[in-house]
Amino acid sequence: MPENAAKALVLLFYSELFRKLEAAVECIGSTYVDHNDEKAGRGQEVLRAHVAAMRQTFPDFRIKIEDMIAEGDRVVTRVVGNGTHTGVWMQIEPTGRIVHVKGINIDRIVDGRIIEHWGEADTIGMLMQMGVDPFAGRLNTSMRSP
Repeated sequence: MPENAAKALVLLFYSELFRKLEAAVECIGSTYVDHNDEKAGRGQEVLRAHVAAMRQTFPDFRIKIEDMIAEGDRVVTRVVGNGTHTGVWMQIEPTGRIVHVKGINIDRIVDGRIIEHWGEADTIGMLMQMGVDPFAGRLNTSMRSP
């Protein structure tokens, strides 16, 4: 697939992901795997479950694409997501705060569909915006240098 077409596919995917889920689902292949949660299985239900969980926690979540680079069968996208924390997330009760989370995604495209996804998000920054100290009580002293 030409790199411009791959970029257009990924742009459509992220644009529709939290607005019109079925349009985003059409962008992925039947063997789709999210490498951030390989235990979730493969296919469109993996994406549907992820979006459902996000919508329960951040019902107004949206993604804005900041940068996009395509090479070969992969598209790298730098994104910023925004949403209001109104549901329980990682055992954190709703705060009502609007969070902004930065992330970088890599999507692999085969036959005009996204079939693999890797992503990294600033989860620590997100927790801090919710008023949570992600490091409280978690110092692992066994990892200290002698």
